[in-house]
Amino acid sequence: MRDHIEKRWGVKSFESADALLGEKVDAVLIATPDAYHADLAILALERGLHVFSEKPLCYDPADADRVIAARDKTRRVMQVGYMKRFDPAWRALREMVRGEGARLRYISVDVNDPDSWPFTAHRDLVAGSDVAPALIEETQARRLEQISRALGRVPSAAELKGFAGPYASSMVHDVNLVHGLLDAMEVKTGAVTGAAIFAGSAGGQGAVRLAPGDGLWTVSHVAVPKLSDYSERVSLFFDDRIYELDFPSPYLNHQPTRLTEKRSDGHHARRIDHRPSYAEGFVEELKSWWRAMVEGTPVENPVEDARRGMELLGAFARKAIG
Repeated sequence: MRDHIEKRWGVKSFESADALLGEKVDAVLIATPDAYHADLAILALERGLHVFSEKPLCYDPADADRVIAARDKTRRVMQVGYMKRFDPAWRALREMVRGEGARLRYISVDVNDPDSWPFTAHRDLVAGSDVAPALIEETQARRLEQISRALGRVPSAAELKGFAGPYASSMVHDVNLVHGLLDAMEVKTGAVTGAAIFAGSAGGQGAVRLAPGDGLWTVSHVAVPKLSDYSERVSLFFDDRIYELDFPSPYLNHQPTRLTEKRSDGHHARRIDHRPSYAEGFVEELKSWWRAMVEGTPVENPVEDARRGMELLGAFARKAIG
């Protein structure tokens, strides 16, 4: 794996995080297995580095609290990688619904996902075969310990897979983007009303009340591994209109998210397609990180947002496993 990275990208690789952090660098991007994100973020912050961590930052909100403490002590920039909040269509929708929470009735998020294979067959991806067995075992042990803390007990193999996969790896994006919309509408989440892990732990679902008012938000994600189709639709239902975001597979860059608005004047229905930009969310989030480090702009997607998302996903999972 290291050899491929060095040859493909012309960069130096390192045997360990300690070796990399020993170099003269200003910032690091953490894209390790999930169970290492929080500890590596703290290690980098304590060495005076700015940090961008891929999602999920952690499984247990208590680990997010440790990262917040390290960030505040070192006064470094700490951003978490949720690129959908940088999608031009999401940003346009946020402004359309700002302050409209009193009329919100329902939010639905539905995702079917084949994973990466339909979208990456043309790329020179390499499945690493040089990872030490001891490191694989350590990663599995760390994940089990952290998820056990998040769920309040040691999960079964099926429960572990359901939480680490559909909830913490996939739905985590949708929870983050909906939370950003709810903030713009001044709407809060209330009680979790239902949740399930299903389809052999390849699917996850949750439902939560919205306040003020009598709204509901449901979210589901299911792997459909033998279908070369990806669909991720976020729908917001108001008393007089519906907004829909249709995201492309995250493996496809510069494929615009479709933002649709449905209204009617009596029996005359109309549909408006909004096309704000072809900018790429993955690029825009890194630009935002740079601005926070260099220009001192506020961090978008700070640790507090990651913590909030994992609190809700943990509540879904605990509801699902009983």
